[in-house]
Amino acid sequence: MKQNILISGTGGQGIVASGEFLGQALFAKDYEVMFSRSYGASARGGACKSEVMVSDGIINDLQFEESDVLVCLSLPAFKKYMPTAKPGSLIIVDTHVYERAESIRDDVEIVHIPAREIAVGLGNQIVANMVMLGQLAKHSETVSLDLLKDAVNTRMRESMRVINIKALEEGHSR
Repeated sequence: MKQNILISGTGGQGIVASGEFLGQALFAKDYEVMFSRSYGASARGGACKSEVMVSDGIINDLQFEESDVLVCLSLPAFKKYMPTAKPGSLIIVDTHVYERAESIRDDVEIVHIPAREIAVGLGNQIVANMVMLGQLAKHSETVSLDLLKDAVNTRMRESMRVINIKALEEGHSR
């Protein structure tokens, strides 16, 4: 098994943090993991992505050209990275983005969830990224909700743990 997971959005949406938590959770499951990130010069508000390669064997090729899973939190990211999704890929997108998208591919599985709305309901829109990771765990055999919670408990500062755990749970339950 080898998967390329691309998490994308705008700087300030927790895209890099999402990739780090996902990478930590996958590594805890004894997978080989490669994590990289990219963000524009004006980090807040600019394009941002995290790339996570995961495999049950050695990762020899570090080229990340196409995604098996694409997570999108912003419309610019959706437009930019949707073409990189392989046919048959899973695309998880915020409902607000999905409703504004002009064209949708029919050769991929698209799941939309109101991540931003859920996060605002929890009290902080910044946890929309964790809502998306919870949804990813729901649709993935590779990563589980419990491993993501463990990563949050291990890597997250204590003051933000509870709301991030709730965001993961909400995303998973939808």
